Amino acid sequence: MIDVTNGEVSTREGLVIGPNYSFDKFKTTKFYNGQDGVRIIYLDEHQTIYGRQFIMSLFFRDGIIYMVSLICCDEKFSESNERDRKKIHDKILTEMGLLQGEKYQWGKIVSEYD
Repeated sequence: MIDVTNGEVSTREGLVIGPNYSFDKFKTTKFYNGQDGVRIIYLDEHQTIYGRQFIMSLFFRDGIIYMVSLICCDEKFSESNERDRKKIHDKILTEMGLLQGEKYQWGKIVSEYD
């Protein structure tokens, strides 16, 4: 679930991340397996949000969450078709009532591909 009122992202697998989420707190979860908190952390298992499967990665800056990346992996895409994945991400955001590019008190939501 993504709660726009407080910026909290929670997965069915039990990970809950919100503004000011610290790397030290992440280290107390079952998702921590020795990562250093300096590089982007890719979670080993897919995470479920609103019944969809996501590849989830976390980026901490100065020990505090800076960015959460979610890549929907319900469908397979080749690198040459990443624009199609972005269309699915945009659709998911719309279904969730989230506005792409919208700035909230806790941060913003962006849908991009590269």
